Amino acid sequence: MKNNEGKIKESSEDTPKTQWTIDRKKCTVCGECIDACKIRLLEIKNKRIIIIDQFSCNWCGDCASACAYDAIVLT
Repeated sequence: MKNNEGKIKESSEDTPKTQWTIDRKKCTVCGECIDACKIRLLEIKNKRIIIIDQFSCNWCGDCASACAYDAIVLT
């Protein structure tokens, strides 16, 4: 299931208990997290970084580690 700008859509399917969230106030859209994600789940859309698919995430944390502004956090 795909998401919309880092938020999981409501559904009857199981959803992750935690999810990655991008803090729009901290994010500078530098793209370091996109480069760090080995499974390519991040992209720029409408001048924002979005998480394409939380369900496919392997929870490695590479995207969060690459962010110099601590804009990607688990919620």
